[in-house]
Amino acid sequence: MRKVHRNGERGISLVVALLALMLLSAVAIGMMYMSSTEAAVSSNFKSEETAYFAARAGVEEVRDRMLPSPPSPGGAFSLNGSLPSVLPGGGNPWALYVLNGQNHSGANMSMADVTNLTTTNPFADDELCHDFASYTGMTYAAANVRCSGSSGLPAGTAWYTPTTSVAPLPVDYKWIRVTLKANNTYAGTNGALFVDPAKPGANQVCWGGSGAGAHQVVADAGQPCANINATPVYLLTALAVSPSGPSRGARRMVQQEIAQTYITNNLPGGLFAVGNGCGALNLAGNAHTGSFNSATEGTPTNPPSNLTNANGNVGTNGNTSLGGNSTSVNGSISTNQSPTVGGCPGNGVSVSGSPGHGPIVNTPPYNPSVPPAPNPLPPVTNVTLRNQTITAARGPLGNVTTRGTVTLTGGTVANPAVYTMNSLTMNGGSTLQITGPVIINFAGVGVTTVVDMTGGSFSNTTNLPSSFVINYGGSDTMVISGGNQSYAVINAPNSDLRFRGGADFYGQALARTIDDQGGTNFYWDLALVPPPPTNTTTFAEVALRELSY
Repeated sequence: MRKVHRNGERGISLVVALLALMLLSAVAIGMMYMSSTEAAVSSNFKSEETAYFAARAGVEEVRDRMLPSPPSPGGAFSLNGSLPSVLPGGGNPWALYVLNGQNHSGANMSMADVTNLTTTNPFADDELCHDFASYTGMTYAAANVRCSGSSGLPAGTAWYTPTTSVAPLPVDYKWIRVTLKANNTYAGTNGALFVDPAKPGANQVCWGGSGAGAHQVVADAGQPCANINATPVYLLTALAVSPSGPSRGARRMVQQEIAQTYITNNLPGGLFAVGNGCGALNLAGNAHTGSFNSATEGTPTNPPSNLTNANGNVGTNGNTSLGGNSTSVNGSISTNQSPTVGGCPGNGVSVSGSPGHGPIVNTPPYNPSVPPAPNPLPPVTNVTLRNQTITAARGPLGNVTTRGTVTLTGGTVANPAVYTMNSLTMNGGSTLQITGPVIINFAGVGVTTVVDMTGGSFSNTTNLPSSFVINYGGSDTMVISGGNQSYAVINAPNSDLRFRGGADFYGQALARTIDDQGGTNFYWDLALVPPPPTNTTTFAEVALRELSY
């Protein structure tokens, strides 16, 4: 038999084994690399998302603190007294910085971290020159280009005010900048603001309202937003930086535009019905009107020491119905209809009997802002309050029934006590007593009468209408019955308001329709023009964007 010698193939098994080992090693290394890369990507993403939401939380914290009376932990938490009131170039300071967290050296954030525009400092405010430009000493930068160098920020320190965050649950954002919005900025394709060189003389941007007619408007140079029935728009710019991990130093920056609802100061009359139908304002039963001024009275007394049967102006967008021979409007009657007496529709005033009244004035429609629903909404459970004193710290209340004397503890003029209720019913001759500045915001969910004082009355012991403000934006009925000290401001433009009980009412009332046939005399507090705050809980978000700097 022939033998075949394969001496040249000796060792091939070792070579194949080594190649297989190399291949398996490469696969294993690749899988390990992919795994570590995926872990790094996940860690990066988590870190950057944490920074993003830290920045979002920062603007929400500051938006809350800009209120005159923040919900928590009290008045000392408020930034209201330090907010900028001028645009850059209109005086100093024009920017507020809320500092929070630490820099990478472990020290607390300072303005030195904010103003150090070097490429190695991730905490710098290298976005400001996109909001405001050359008239502040800065040079605007192109889209998606960071501000830098000596022209990246204004010179000196007078232009800003720093403060440290006192949030009870701190979030690791680095700083929040608060400024007024100017009209020389525009939104780029990525939503960021950029300076428009064609508008070198920036004017203040104002918010013209919320809802279907929402819009931003521009005030004349040097004029306040109130001159055009609007409120200032604020820019809140927040920076958060990843503190650790693969993305250490990664930045996320967001910018929010916010504004409050404008509260107009040209109310045609202290008793005003927004509705435009016949008898939207109905006065009868020998009721008469007059006025006083709590601001010039000195020490408030009951009745007011400067009470007069004059300037008791009333009005409606529709028709005022007057009935009885002793009923008298001791002031003007405003109407959007014909300023004449006759049948309705068509005439601003209709009468039965021989009531008295002052001049009838044709005025444009008066459509006030509607108070927003309480946020969060109160519960709809029933609660009975009997002979007790409560404070706003008790929290939102549901459908409240009062018996005996129930006292609502007041706050201060700058920080009134804010109570939230779903509804209020007074029974058994009970009394709701007000001891200081109080605001009640009603929700009216699932009820037909949101306030019913038929079985009781209220007493404002301060003798100041501005110390007891009732806000309601819904359409349920309100029945108001006053006592010996009926001083209040009622702001319910969608509600049907009825006065019962016959006690004199001092202050101001706004509703969809107003019915006073029980002889309640009304006295307008002229100090309420402009009116007191009708809402201390709302800064509406006008816009929100993330910035790529």
